Formats: sequence, C-alpha cells, structure tokens
Amino acid sequence: MSVIELSLAGRGPGRAWVFDHHRFALPCWAEVGPALLITLDRHFDTVPPQNPPPRELRGDELLRWTTEKLDHRNYDHIPAAQHCGVITDAIIVARAKPVGARTDFCSAHTLDLISAEWGTPHASPEGKRAHQLVRAAERIVLDVDLDCFTTPSDADPTTVIPWTRELISDFVMPRGSSDFWNDVLAKCVGFTFAREPNHCGGLIAGGRLFETASQVLFVDLLKSDLP
Repeated sequence: MSVIELSLAGRGPGRAWVFDHHRFALPCWAEVGPALLITLDRHFDTVPPQNPPPRELRGDELLRWTTEKLDHRNYDHIPAAQHCGVITDAIIVARAKPVGARTDFCSAHTLDLISAEWGTPHASPEGKRAHQLVRAAERIVLDVDLDCFTTPSDADPTTVIPWTRELISDFVMPRGSSDFWNDVLAKCVGFTFAREPNHCGGLIAGGRLFETASQVLFVDLLKSDLP
C-alpha cells in the first residue's frame, strides 16, 4: 500500500504522510510517537481491534501488520495505536459512531466546540479537557480524514456531498481558534492525511476534494506549499 511522505517547511510539523486508507496512519504515527493525537474525521475510528498489535512492532513489521490485521473498514486504528504505545491519548473531532466505537476519548462534533474560549474558564467541558491534554503533551500528531469534509446526501445516503473551500476553512479554522492552533502546532511533529476515495465519492470526486482541502490544510493552516 502506497504511503507518500512529504517534508513541510511551514508552521508546525516538518513531516507529513498522505495515503488512501486511514489505517495506514498507524505506522506513520509510530515514526514520531508516542504523541497525543488530534484527528478530524467523519467517523469515530475507535472500535477496539480484534487483533491488537504487539507492542514492540515498528517500521516495516508494523506496516505489514496494519495491512494484514487491521480492519479494512478503517475504524480500529486509534485503539490499536494506543495499545502499542504509539498514541498516548486522542482528541477526536467526528460525527458518526460505528457500532462498538469507544466514546471515552475527548471528542466533539465540530472543532469550534473545543477551540472556542481556548484556555479560559468560559471554554466548553470538551475544550477544557482538550486544553489539559495539549498542555500535558510533549508531542502532538495532527490527522485528517478527507471524508470529514463530506456530508451524506438526504436523497441517497450512499452518495456524499463534498464541501466547498469556504466550508472546510470554517470547520478547520473557526473564528477564535487561533490560540488553539498556536498551542497545537507548537508541539506538532507530524501530519497524516487520508484520502479515503471510497468515502469521498470515488477517485475523481475525491481527487477534487483533496485539492480543495489541501489549500486549506497545507497553505492556510500550515503555511506550507501544496503537496
């Protein structure tokens, strides 16, 4: 399975990885972990794996295990990463919970519920917990699943509607989130980006959405060049 590594020269992480299937974030996280994970996704990828990885696996062995043992539905890699010590904890921004997904992580449906009034007594309970996790973390990994920026069609739930650049920007960088991102990116050592074409309308539609989202993530947020 193809994993493309990028070198970033901007704000925050110096290393990034792009791949199709979200479970391949796990061996990438192992390159820079252990770290706190912050992930933006449509789904909670927190279903406990049926075959937890051996704690000592790294490198090619971990990539092979990810390929062969993790669920191809791409929803169990976060608990797997925590089990093998790659991820210390997670802040999850997602909306849909697969059957069996763990709900004990710090989570919210939208980023603004976490980032608003960041670090103040007026922050939401989720924001206060996230602030504690970010302050305590030595390293942070930022992760994005492209299908975060899609909405199932009311007319046909198997069809997804891609978001515009304006919607993506408002979601990733809501008003008042600068303090949140300053704290996160100051400790961010890696960025993983899953394209998930099967959840984004196919190769062509997913490719267009990837280009749009990349403008927001790489250029606007990370102040880097396009991949």
